Amino acid sequence: MAGKLITRLDHVVVAVRDLAQGIARYREMGFDVRPGGRHEGRGTENAIIRFGLEYIELLSVYDRAEAESAGIGRRTLVEYLEQWDGGLIGWAAATNDIDEVAERLRRLGKSFEGPFAMSRQRPDGTRLSWRLLIPEGTPWRRPWPFVISWDMSDEERLALEAPGDHPNGATRIACLSVVVKDLERTLELYHEALGLVETSVAHVQYMGARKAVYLIGNTRVELLSPTRKGVIAAMLEEHGEGPVGLTLATPNKLFQLRESPVKVRS
Repeated sequence: MAGKLITRLDHVVVAVRDLAQGIARYREMGFDVRPGGRHEGRGTENAIIRFGLEYIELLSVYDRAEAESAGIGRRTLVEYLEQWDGGLIGWAAATNDIDEVAERLRRLGKSFEGPFAMSRQRPDGTRLSWRLLIPEGTPWRRPWPFVISWDMSDEERLALEAPGDHPNGATRIACLSVVVKDLERTLELYHEALGLVETSVAHVQYMGARKAVYLIGNTRVELLSPTRKGVIAAMLEEHGEGPVGLTLATPNKLFQLRESPVKVRS
């Protein structure tokens, strides 16, 4: 197969209990946020913060019963939003051959869901569709991405959903940080199933962690696994595995957007 199996980071997902409030909060933070639409038959809806082909998805549940009946991924989202007001919960990597990723997972003896079809209807009535593959059952709070293959070309999607003009100056997702429990096991899946090769693996003493770095498209993905008590061990204990923060680029600087889960307020 020619070319890279995983071509870029596609999007990161931030769960929000109330989509309208989530949109308002991100607009206050200087982002151009646009309604995305509803996922047909899955009880969820979203809004999009687009930089280019990559974007941040604000994801919320509008019909709990429909979401709970749509499978483990949506049930897990419902359960998550019962415990937390919201937070960074997952990310998707774009592939040029989703069936090959499935075959690699099968050869490794890894469990997965998909590839299966999904779609959402935009407010203007346009329907976007894609296929997803999810290693280990649910896409949320995992040390690896779920994998997406769009049915529409990149050019067609950008014509429908153009990059936003963000008042805070953000132009792209520069870095995604992910906390993992077992770095070696996680590296195996990245290598063997996703065809990715890390650019470096090193100890980060002040964090009490080992760090493996990947370059996926033009986005740096950092896997952080604790080696002793410290900030990464604390994150893992409190929130479990999964993404913990983003670094966004502007023409002149980088800035961090931390979206760790926030406890539901009583």
